[in-house]
Amino acid sequence: MKHDEQVRLIRAAFDAIDCGRPPMAENFSSNDPRIYASPERAAREREILFGRYPIVVGFSSDLARSGDFITEDMAPVPILVVRGDDGVLRAFANVCRHRGARVVSGNGHGAARFACPYHAWTYDTAGRLTAIPDEFGFAGLDRAACGLVEFPVAEKYGLVWVRLVPGGAALDPAEIVGGLGDDLESYGIGRFAHQETRVVRRRINWKLVSDTFWEAYHIKVLHAGNVGPLFVKNLALFDAFGANHRYIGIRKSIEKLRDLPEEKWDLVAHATILMNLFPNTILVMQTDHAEIYRTFPAGDGISDSTTAISILAPAASPKWARTMDLLLGVVEQDFTIGETIQHNFESGALAKVYYGRYEQALEHFHRSLRAALGEN
Repeated sequence: MKHDEQVRLIRAAFDAIDCGRPPMAENFSSNDPRIYASPERAAREREILFGRYPIVVGFSSDLARSGDFITEDMAPVPILVVRGDDGVLRAFANVCRHRGARVVSGNGHGAARFACPYHAWTYDTAGRLTAIPDEFGFAGLDRAACGLVEFPVAEKYGLVWVRLVPGGAALDPAEIVGGLGDDLESYGIGRFAHQETRVVRRRINWKLVSDTFWEAYHIKVLHAGNVGPLFVKNLALFDAFGANHRYIGIRKSIEKLRDLPEEKWDLVAHATILMNLFPNTILVMQTDHAEIYRTFPAGDGISDSTTAISILAPAASPKWARTMDLLLGVVEQDFTIGETIQHNFESGALAKVYYGRYEQALEHFHRSLRAALGEN
């Protein structure tokens, strides 16, 4: 984040602390809880949000050399991303053109080809079909037309995006992140390495997973026994960047900056900076590492979700496993109460829920969803 932007935000934090209340929207708002329990809404989200928008599927540090590959099974279509011999990153449906089996599982290095485990149809790292056992049974088949289905892919800021539109237009990372590009570049996440990922599946709509990151109102209550005491009560700074947004939780330690000249002010050391990369990725910048939450609908897309939680950091260290344990302890509290909320929404007990004037990020997230789905 540019220093003048840090100064602006720190001043805004001091103003909020001094006046005793956070920045607020003009009015509170409401939302319809049926969006968390509607099969029709869930189907549109899968088709539009996860089918037409670029989604983060992994990290550049796992794809540094030719033959490096990752697979992603949480998206609506299984995905294979591989660095080719020519250094070009490509993304494919991880689905064999013969009978639809998964071509490869997991992540790996140094691959030259991928042989389907069902009948050994084989593809190179450019997705071309290179071998068909007993090919005489397929006389006349156009092998060139039977390569893996290819998707647009892009990488920047240490992240890899794929859009599940075969043959679609090229992706522009700067356009995907909007005005957050300067922030992401300045944090140096592109130089970080993927340390660990843990996957959590819970009975909770994917939007409820995201919701918990977009308001500070619950921190002092739900997280009173762990991170709550670190933060200024209910204070977070919100800025929208198209469908994306930034939300900054302010730590009490920010008071240390009052005695320093502005040229020495550093926001990152005294805040937790959260960025929503629409539709389903939350990037959290901490003082010495980044946390990535990628949440997807699972099962019927209504009552279940799968969230991959990853840590990216400048260097490997045993401390990242401990860091992961700590952050999972925090989000476990969110997910547990989220499951009760999911049950309550499915009961039909409420016609509306309400977002306070200091919950602007939450309102913006759902306004962006409605716009993307053509509901506004």
